[in-house]
Amino acid sequence: MLNFKEFNNPVILSIDDNEFNQELVLAVFEEYSNIKILSANDGLEGLEILDREHVDIILLDLLMPNMDGISMLKELKSSSEYRHIPVIIVTSKEEEKRATYQLGANDFISKPYSPEELKLRVFNHLQILQFSELIYEIHDDSYSEKASSKSNLIQIKQAISIAIKSQKKLLEKLGNIVHENNHRDKKASQRMGEYARLLAKLYGLNSKDIDNIYYSMSIYDIGLLRVPIDKRKEPNSKEFKEYPNLGYSILYDIEETSLIKMAKSIVISHKENWDGSGYPQGLKESDISIFGQIASIVDFYDELTSSRIYSPNVISSSEALDIIKREKSIRFNPKLLELFIDNFEQFRAIKDRLS
Repeated sequence: MLNFKEFNNPVILSIDDNEFNQELVLAVFEEYSNIKILSANDGLEGLEILDREHVDIILLDLLMPNMDGISMLKELKSSSEYRHIPVIIVTSKEEEKRATYQLGANDFISKPYSPEELKLRVFNHLQILQFSELIYEIHDDSYSEKASSKSNLIQIKQAISIAIKSQKKLLEKLGNIVHENNHRDKKASQRMGEYARLLAKLYGLNSKDIDNIYYSMSIYDIGLLRVPIDKRKEPNSKEFKEYPNLGYSILYDIEETSLIKMAKSIVISHKENWDGSGYPQGLKESDISIFGQIASIVDFYDELTSSRIYSPNVISSSEALDIIKREKSIRFNPKLLELFIDNFEQFRAIKDRLS
C-alpha cells in the first residue's frame, strides 16, 4: 500500500491536450487530499504554470499542439530552474522512450497505463525527491554539533530506508557524504564497492552477495556521520572507535532485506582483526563474518592510498601492498589476503581508474 500521506503536499503537473487523459490523472489521485494536480494542454501553457506555481513532478505527453512534448522536455532540461523536476513521459512508442531518455527524461509510462502503475511511478519519484532533501540536511548536520543528535539519526535512517525501497544506487550519494567528511573524493563509494565486489567474486560468493556487498560498501562507515567532526580526526579516541556501534544502531531497526543484513554485518565487523585485536567486540578469525573480512582488507588498502581526515598522508599502491602483506594472520584472514595479493593488479587498476 503506497502511503502518499508521508509527503508534504506534492504538486503534479499533467501536460496533455487529451481531456480524457487529464480526467484520468485527476481520478487516480483524487483520494489523496494532500496531492494537488495542475493541468496544461500543451508545453507553452505548462511553462506558464511553472512560472507561477511550485511543481514536484511533471507528467508529459508528447503529441500536443503549440509546443509538443519533445520541445517541452528540451526546454525543461536546459533550464537551471526546472531541470531538477522529474519528468515522466507518457507514450506508447518504444522509439520515443529512447529519444526522450537521451534528452533527460526521468521515467516513462506506456499508454494505456493502469492507475496503480501511475501511482507507483509518481510515488517512487516523490521518494527520491524526499531523499535528496534529506541528503542536504544530513550533509549540513555532519559539519555541526547536530551530528550526534536524534534528528540526524532519524534522517539517516529515513534516507537509507528510501534508498533500499526505491533505488539502491542512492546509497552511493549517502556514502559520499561520509567520504567527503573524511576528505575523500567523490568516487570513494564506487571505488570501495568495486574493490569489495572483486574480492567477493575471487572468494567465490554468489552473485546476490556480490551485488549486495557493492552497495553495502557505500554505508560501511555510516556511523562516522554520528561522530562529532572534531573527533573524526582522532582514530584512536574512544569516540571514534564507537562508530561501528553507531553505524549498527542506524541500521538496527530498518526493515531487514538481504542487503541490510549484510550491511549490518560489515558495519559492525570491518574494524575487527583476525587475531582478535580489533574493535568494537574483539572478535577473531571465523567469528568475524566473511563480509566484514572482505571490507577490512579493502578499507585498509584504500586508507593507505587515499587521503582521509585522520590519515592525510598517501602512499603508492606498491608501498601499500608491502604494508598489507605484513598484516597476514594479524589483521587479515591469511587465505583471503592471499587472494588479494595474487590478484593485486586488478585492485590497483580500480584504484587508478577511480581516483
